[in-house]
Amino acid sequence: MEISIRTVMVKDAERISEIMRQEKVLPNIISLPSMRTEKMEERLKNATAENHEFVAEVNGMVVGFCGLHQGRGRRSHSGTLFIMVDEEYHGKGVGTALIEKVIDLADQWLLLERIELTVIENNSKAKLLYERLGFVEEGLAHGTIVQHGQYVGEYQMARY
Repeated sequence: MEISIRTVMVKDAERISEIMRQEKVLPNIISLPSMRTEKMEERLKNATAENHEFVAEVNGMVVGFCGLHQGRGRRSHSGTLFIMVDEEYHGKGVGTALIEKVIDLADQWLLLERIELTVIENNSKAKLLYERLGFVEEGLAHGTIVQHGQYVGEYQMARY
C-alpha cells in the first residue's frame, strides 16, 4: 500500500468530516458527531500561517488528517500536533507517515524545539505510536474530555 502525503485543501473537508464521525475515530478526538462539513470547510479556508496541515491519501482517497499549530510569541519555539486516521487504515502506517511529515516540518523548516499533544488515556495504541516516534509522557490530566458519556483523562506528551 502506497501512502501519499500532501498539504490539505478545502476540497478535502467532506472526507475529513466523514473520518471524524467514524465510530473508532470520534471518541478519540475533540469533536462532536454534529460537526458539519461546512464548518470544516470554513476552518480550512481561514487557516492562519501558524497552521500546517496535511492529509494522507491511498489510491487517491484521503485516509488521514494531521496538523501542527505553531505557537506565537514566547511559545513560537513549540507546536501542538493533532491527528486522525480513517478506522479502516488504523495500524497500517498512515499515522506514522503523517506524524513523520509533521516532525520533519518542525525539525527542518520551522526549527521547533518542542512538539506537544494529548492522547485520551484509554487510547493505548495511539500512545504507543507517539512513544515510538519520540514523544514522552509528561503527565495525566484527569477528567478533561467526555467519551461515551463519561469523563476521561488525557496524557500530555511532548517531543523535544
